[in-house]
Amino acid sequence: MSKKIKLHNKFISLVNLIVLLLSSCADRESKKTHSGVYPFPTYVYDILPSGNAEFVHYFPSKNFDFNIEFDYPSSWWLQEHTNEIALESVFLGDPRFLSLPTPTYDTYHPTPNDFGSVYIWVMSRGYGQSPDSELEEHKESYSNTHWIKVLNNYTIKIDGYYATVLEYQIEPFDNGYTDLMFSKRIYFMVKRQVYEIIFTVADKDRGGDFEKGFDYLLSSIKIVLK
Repeated sequence: MSKKIKLHNKFISLVNLIVLLLSSCADRESKKTHSGVYPFPTYVYDILPSGNAEFVHYFPSKNFDFNIEFDYPSSWWLQEHTNEIALESVFLGDPRFLSLPTPTYDTYHPTPNDFGSVYIWVMSRGYGQSPDSELEEHKESYSNTHWIKVLNNYTIKIDGYYATVLEYQIEPFDNGYTDLMFSKRIYFMVKRQVYEIIFTVADKDRGGDFEKGFDYLLSSIKIVLK
């Protein structure tokens, strides 16, 4: 792995952390450290952009506790993350992330951008937790956040599993974005796991290649029970 890629591992890990912090306003003690801060990943596995085929099939690497597989555009960058409290996630990003400078250790602030991203993460299901409860919790929280505008919510099926979807806009309010962003949060459950997919793209790029790639990814998800 090149020096540039190693540096960008830290950068994308930071981007993922910020995405999660910005989009998870609701308080969830089960996903926090004792200090209340989401931890940095302790394991990172990269799959870099490739032009060998139009799409790449993702299946979890060994010991990565995901029960889903999917296809995604080969031009995207994928990372698996696991942290010290065993939360696992997958990040897929616009390859333009590679062109951004790596933030320094004393600032930890990435360069603001409006690049598309998809963040998929999993946690153990809590008591009373459901796709509906996840949606309502975030919907209420976002309705009280002045730089987020809730747009719509509805239900879909993911490989036969019930899922809820929350759509909203994010204003560029000192949060790492340079443009108005459009986002979807999708919630579904497999066995005792809660899956959450966060799709974000610049509102001006709606209907473009990145959103089409996400729609293809979403339609290709397969639940693989172990």
